[in-house]
Amino acid sequence: MKKDIHPDYREVVFTDASVDFRFITRSTATAKDTIEIDGKTYPHIPVDISSQSHPFFTGKMKFVDTAGRVEKFQNKFSKTMKKQKKEKEAAVEQAKLDAIEAAAQREVEKVARAEAKAKADEKRAKDKAAVERKKQKEIDKIAAAKAALDAKNNVTPEAVETETSAETSADAPEVNAEQAPEATTEDASTEATPEAAESPEA
Repeated sequence: MKKDIHPDYREVVFTDASVDFRFITRSTATAKDTIEIDGKTYPHIPVDISSQSHPFFTGKMKFVDTAGRVEKFQNKFSKTMKKQKKEKEAAVEQAKLDAIEAAAQREVEKVARAEAKAKADEKRAKDKAAVERKKQKEIDKIAAAKAALDAKNNVTPEAVETETSAETSADAPEVNAEQAPEATTEDASTEATPEAAESPEA
């Protein structure tokens, strides 16, 4: 093999701290520290799980957090989770406010529709009353014109009788006053004439 192109393949100690188990095998994995076993120094790599702690081999479920990864995850994403929680709470509050505002808007629109309807009803009532008044005025005008025409063309019998009586009572005294003396004179002359006529014969 060529030099300086392949990783270092050597014996390495892997330690499963959860069950206090270690084994030696060959690997090219990079180790950060070393360990001494039986007077020999080996590169040391800790692992979270091995065949001695894996549920497939042990038949038991086991929570492994030797490196504190859950805590690291929680610390890393706690700000994000808090932010998401606050955003969720804010969204819930905003939804409540939106619902209240929508309800208020619906009430305002309902009142506006009721007022518009009342105004429209009032306007229709006024228009109807104006039409009725105009109609009644036309009827009264026609009735007055008809009454005036009837009074002009057709005189009632009571009016004729009243007018005749008035004319008779007004003319009667003049006729009696003028004709009474004349009648007396004529009668006197008529009565005197036969006597005068008989007188010569006598």
